[in-house]
Amino acid sequence: MSTSDKNATHQNVKEQTDELRTKYPIFTAVLERIPDMDLKEVVTVLVLVEPVRQILRTHATRLTFIGENKDLDKFIEENISKLKTNYPTLGGILERIHKMDLKETAAGLLAIDAMESLLKLKMLVTLAS
Repeated sequence: MSTSDKNATHQNVKEQTDELRTKYPIFTAVLERIPDMDLKEVVTVLVLVEPVRQILRTHATRLTFIGENKDLDKFIEENISKLKTNYPTLGGILERIHKMDLKETAAGLLAIDAMESLLKLKMLVTLAS
């Protein structure tokens, strides 16, 4: 997904949103709002991408290398609770992370990258209008 000026249109944002909702249904609650977000909302969600990505990476690390680790589990749960409280739109995504298997976690990492690209495209469209 490219975020160049030439494809920064409302139609492209809508099309890519629909495509991502089909591929990554766990992110539907956020994705369905992106076409209608104002600049402040886009930037807010864009800033939240990195903490969610970090939680997903930590969970993937736990699943692949470490196995059960009470400290990592606690870290994941604390960060999920903090983000969920402050940003309820991400609640559905965050609630599922600790229950994901490795395949779902890998898909979540791909989805967060795709959502970040879509948010950047929406930001370009908003700034251009």
